[in-house]
Amino acid sequence: MGVTVDMLALTCAVLLGAGYVLFLALGRMPRLAPAIREAWPILHTETLIVGTVAGAFWLGGWVLTLALLLLAGRTAYEAASVAARRGLPVPPVAAGLALPLLCSVSAFLPMAILITVTLAGLAAGLALRAAGTVRGAPWLDFVLFPVLPLFLFTAAGVQGLVSVWLLAAFILVETFDSYALLGGKLFGRRRAFPSLSPNKTVEGLAAGAVMLMLTAALVGAALAGLPVLSSAAVALFVGALAVAGDLAASRLKRLSGVKDYPRVLPHQGGLLDIADAWIAAGAGLVAAVGLAGVA
Repeated sequence: MGVTVDMLALTCAVLLGAGYVLFLALGRMPRLAPAIREAWPILHTETLIVGTVAGAFWLGGWVLTLALLLLAGRTAYEAASVAARRGLPVPPVAAGLALPLLCSVSAFLPMAILITVTLAGLAAGLALRAAGTVRGAPWLDFVLFPVLPLFLFTAAGVQGLVSVWLLAAFILVETFDSYALLGGKLFGRRRAFPSLSPNKTVEGLAAGAVMLMLTAALVGAALAGLPVLSSAAVALFVGALAVAGDLAASRLKRLSGVKDYPRVLPHQGGLLDIADAWIAAGAGLVAAVGLAGVA
């Protein structure tokens, strides 16, 4: 991959700037102005999130390691707090401390082992769920998401070998979410997932997917001369994983009867509300490039 973390951090700044310009332009149209006014606070919060993540990856080293471990600990704590309502036998604080510790130790393992353990765990968990022997078990839902994807995401990220892929996944997810949000507010009519995620619309997801592939193709070609079709395909893969991660996190909340994970930011909810799509997409992209021998 001919793209560096520095280039991706700069891309974050450029895309954020483009987002503000787009919002200003659309806000001048009387028909669209109400929807744009409603979305402005979300854009400001997104700017804080993007700046924090891009800054951590740009600084790298112990800053990035600490940030990833804090992300793992907080998201594990939040997921365990929600799953505890259904009888999860692991105390939330214990989960929040144990997962970063496990990731720190596992970071010394070869990437192939991290990927194999994660994929084998996911396959075994899905097989158990399909067999119906542990149907409805809160620990199984908790392990399948977020624990296993977060384990690969964090342990691989701490090694520093896949930082560029994790940051690329973050940019693609944020781009997809932003376009899908805007498309849903402007054109959304039909709910895509009424039970799990009622705010998502078919039109919004379609707009997000099309614009994500277009953005990835243009940016990939401009930054590193990447093939247009390859960039668009990777973007679509990441977008699909992002939706899957978001739905998996929403499922945990719905099963426990809560709306948000323990809140950390306004307009966003908890850290797992913010990072669920990135965790799934980042882990999936790391696994894909590892299996392809690219990482």
